[in-house]
Amino acid sequence: MYYLLLILLYPIAALPLRVLYVISDVLCLLLYRVFRYRADVVMDNLRHAFPDKDEAAINAITKDFYKSFCDQWIEMLKLLSVSNKELTRRFTGNWDILEQLRQENRNAYVLMGHCFNWEWANVVSQLNIRQQMAGVYLPLENKAFDRFVLKLRNRAGGMMISMKARKEAFAMLQQKLHVLGLIADQNPSNLNNVLWVNFLHRDAPFFVGLAYMAQKNKAAIVLSNIVKTKRGHYQLTMERLCDDASAMQAEDIVHAYVKHLEKQIRYQPANYMWTHRRWKHQRPTA
Repeated sequence: MYYLLLILLYPIAALPLRVLYVISDVLCLLLYRVFRYRADVVMDNLRHAFPDKDEAAINAITKDFYKSFCDQWIEMLKLLSVSNKELTRRFTGNWDILEQLRQENRNAYVLMGHCFNWEWANVVSQLNIRQQMAGVYLPLENKAFDRFVLKLRNRAGGMMISMKARKEAFAMLQQKLHVLGLIADQNPSNLNNVLWVNFLHRDAPFFVGLAYMAQKNKAAIVLSNIVKTKRGHYQLTMERLCDDASAMQAEDIVHAYVKHLEKQIRYQPANYMWTHRRWKHQRPTA
C-alpha cells in the first residue's frame, strides 16, 4: 500500500505549484461550498474567538481559512518533489536564534501552534540549523499513510518521535545537541495533567508536561510564529522566552506561550487550524 501511494501521488507532487494551487482551489470549493466540511465548527470557533467581528468578517475569515487549509495539504504533498533550494526560498526564518543557542551549547524547545505551514517549518528548520531537529507526533492508524507522512517529514534528516515510543527516542535525543519543535496547542485526551487557560475567550486545557520536560532538561524555550506572506511563501519568526526553563514556573511558560499564540492568531486569523474542536472539554468544577 505504501508503494502504491508513492506511485499514485508522486506524479501529482511533481506538478508545478501553480498547477497544484488550481487543484487546491477546486478542493476548497468542494470542502467549503459543497460539502461544508466542519463549517459549523469553524464558524463557531471564530465567533467565540472574535466576538467583536460581525458575520461578514467571520465569513471572510472562513473563506480565507479553507483556502489556506487546502493549500497546507497540497504543499505537504509537494514535499515529495520540491528541491531544498526552492523550499528554503519559500520558507524563511531568523535561524540565527537557534545558531546562537548552538554556540552556547544549549538545547532548545521551540513552541508553535497549528498555524500553516507547520509541515514545511519542520523540514526547512533542519535544512537551516546544525543541531538535530526533532518533533513529536501521534502515529496514524493506517500504517501505509503513517509511513508516507514520515517520509515527507524526515526528508531533511529530522527526527520524528512517536508518542508511543517517546521514552526511548528522548533518551537517544539527549545524546546530541538538539532543537525540539512542539506544536503545543494539541487537544489533550487525558485531562489529569493539564493547565486550564483562557484561550481566545474560552477555557481550554494545555499540556503542562511539555514545560516540565523542558525544565528537567534545562532547555531554552523559544516562542515561534509562522506568517503567510503570500501564497506558497512563509516566514518563521522566533524569540527566546528563557535560556533555562528550570528558572521559570511551568505555568508561566504555558501562559507565555498561549499569549504569544493568541497574538499570532489575531494578526493572521485565517492561517490557524479552526477545524479542530479545541474547546470541546469543559473545565472541571471545584
